[in-house]
Amino acid sequence: MKKMTKERAEQIYQRVAVQHHTSVDHVKKQIKLAMIAGMYSQGPEIQKKWSAIPYDGDVPTPEELLIFLSDKVKNGLRET
Repeated sequence: MKKMTKERAEQIYQRVAVQHHTSVDHVKKQIKLAMIAGMYSQGPEIQKKWSAIPYDGDVPTPEELLIFLSDKVKNGLRET
């Protein structure tokens, strides 16, 4: 399995966009909307999971989330 990178994430967005007959921007927008819904959840367990995601800015980017989740899948979805 290839290591997930921001460049690989872009390739995945492109593939999803083609499969769903839409644009990469639309795919990213939908992911961002789903992320916002999750990040603003009041559940303490959900907040704990979001706080485990490493990111560089104010909030994780879709690419950072994809990299994090890819690593979790490769490592057998161990709890953080």
